[in-house]
Amino acid sequence: MMIPTELLAHPFGQTITLTQLAATLDAAASWEAKNRLLVQLSRQLPDWPAEYKTADCKVSGCESQVWLRQDRSADGHWQIAADSDSRIVKGLLALVLTAYHHQPTNAVQTFDFEGWLQARGMQRFLTASRGNGLRAIVQTIEKQRQ
Repeated sequence: MMIPTELLAHPFGQTITLTQLAATLDAAASWEAKNRLLVQLSRQLPDWPAEYKTADCKVSGCESQVWLRQDRSADGHWQIAADSDSRIVKGLLALVLTAYHHQPTNAVQTFDFEGWLQARGMQRFLTASRGNGLRAIVQTIEKQRQ
């Protein structure tokens, strides 16, 4: 299913690269600084209209509500859009999108998202439920690539 263009109107994975985001996260030393950064990132993701928040794109395993749509573009790269009803989770979605949006299948299959988060010092700041939800989101993305 084609993803509506307005849902793809985000900079993650294209304008904002993984290298840039890693540097920004690495510079944010405290949880408060990382938390502020996640909220700032969440503001750059478009809010989905209600008609796109359907059961078929809802990610199970998340405490907050998360919707995810993905499709392969004509050039073979994956297009991914996501939304959540939680600002912090939406900020975490920005991290996921930066890692996976507009990437070829082999890059999606080989990227170690948890390792990348750990290198940024993010794992110790995530509650158990947020960590589980984040894993569910990444597994949903990776599952479609198999």
